[in-house]
Amino acid sequence: MKKTNTINLGGVIFHIEEDAFTLLQKYLSSIKDHFSESEGQEEIVTDIEARIAEIFQEKKVKIISSDHVEDVIKIMGQPEEYGDEGADDDKISDDPSLKEKVKRRVYRHPTDKILGGVCVGLGVYFNVDPVLFRLGFLVSMFLGGFGLLMYLVLWLIVPVADTTSDKLKMKGEPITADSIGKAITAQVEKAIDPETSQNALKIFFKWLGNAVRFVFDILVKLTKVLGFVLKPLLGIGFLIFGLSVTIAFSFLLLVLSGTFGISHHDFSGAIHTLKTVFETYPLPEMFVLLGFILLVGIPIFQIIYVGLRLLFNMAKQPNYIKGTLASLWILGLISVIVFGLYSISVFSEDARKDQFVELIEVKSDTLNISLLPHIDFYWEDRDLKIIDSEDSGYTLNSSVQLDVRRSTDSLFHLQIRKHAMARSYKEAKKYAENIDYNYILKEGELLLDQFFIIPADDPYQHQEIELTLLIPNDKSIYLDETLKYFIDDIRNVTRTRDYKMVEHIWQMRAEGLTCLDCN
Repeated sequence: MKKTNTINLGGVIFHIEEDAFTLLQKYLSSIKDHFSESEGQEEIVTDIEARIAEIFQEKKVKIISSDHVEDVIKIMGQPEEYGDEGADDDKISDDPSLKEKVKRRVYRHPTDKILGGVCVGLGVYFNVDPVLFRLGFLVSMFLGGFGLLMYLVLWLIVPVADTTSDKLKMKGEPITADSIGKAITAQVEKAIDPETSQNALKIFFKWLGNAVRFVFDILVKLTKVLGFVLKPLLGIGFLIFGLSVTIAFSFLLLVLSGTFGISHHDFSGAIHTLKTVFETYPLPEMFVLLGFILLVGIPIFQIIYVGLRLLFNMAKQPNYIKGTLASLWILGLISVIVFGLYSISVFSEDARKDQFVELIEVKSDTLNISLLPHIDFYWEDRDLKIIDSEDSGYTLNSSVQLDVRRSTDSLFHLQIRKHAMARSYKEAKKYAENIDYNYILKEGELLLDQFFIIPADDPYQHQEIELTLLIPNDKSIYLDETLKYFIDDIRNVTRTRDYKMVEHIWQMRAEGLTCLDCN
């Protein structure tokens, strides 16, 4: 087994056999002697060493042998071959590996730039004047700004040409010791004479770039100052928002779970809907609540954490915590989506049952309409109200509304349309038929219940009733005050709103429902 040494080549540690080390050292010495009188000699040798290290890394060499060094010398070239353009061309055409090296790549130019060097990099890659790209991006700023966004994206994703090898890749030139030396020498000469190849457009874009950088630097400094002032205020804002949402979310969970015994007003429909879904859902209720807590609770937790971090300069969350929280949030999202899709299926079909009643008992020309009083219902209530009977024999539901239309004959009629929703039309039809609605009719008065009755065995399936009173021509109705929130979008010739129609007499005429005692 050959003895090996450890070397640092281009900032990378390699293990190399002794004879290979001698050969490499001799080669590098010849390189230094060749470029001893060139401008930027140290930079040339450094970049050549970096390129040699890059080749070894590309070949994934663990221990450098003499064969590896000879391959590198063949690629980089001997000093006596430098300056012979024909020799370089022959090597490129004969060696397939060199052909691969000369493929162009897009880089941002590190020095010849105005902002990020994107335009120069594109110009070199496509072998056109970078001014064309600069003009294109500038014009796009006045045509929707799409080019500006593209420039910023390219600035972020396109790497900068840090080394001479990168600059040669931009032009598609072979990366040899000779080409590296020529590139650095040309760069040094350009630095000595910076006015070379300057024109009016380049001077303008240079000035524009300096102005943009100046404004950008000011904005960065201003942002840092404002951030120092606003950081604690933002932290307090995040904390207050997060804690407020936490309290509201906790209260909502307690209400939906029935902890407070609330079963009316704003939460009545939601509570009974969830109850119906949970009765047939294949998973326990706790799994759904847990998924809902993860979906909403994790973002709230992160908001509170950001607030605390802004206030007390806390450390960033470790990646494993972020990954765990993200995974749990996704599980919560999936759980809620599955439950939501299942809930939609439970109420996917709608059915109705119509009942027509001739009010032949009405002999007078004016029919007084009002609501029957009930101990659990008040006409001022506008929200849905669902109440179970004391013996759990039935359920009362206040989802009832009244409309008024024209009758086709000389009699008053009452149409009772019962609605229900279920997983299938057949089930929905059954639930609609099971609805029971009562009213009292006297000679000149119609007393309506504020609710309808559902059998205790029937779940809540969004049952509701639409009442339509049909009035013959030249007959009238009086709407009692108790109907203020019971009537629903009654059409009339004066377009009077529903809540203003009560306590007035309305007559059905040819042109429509007309008020007889309105101002």
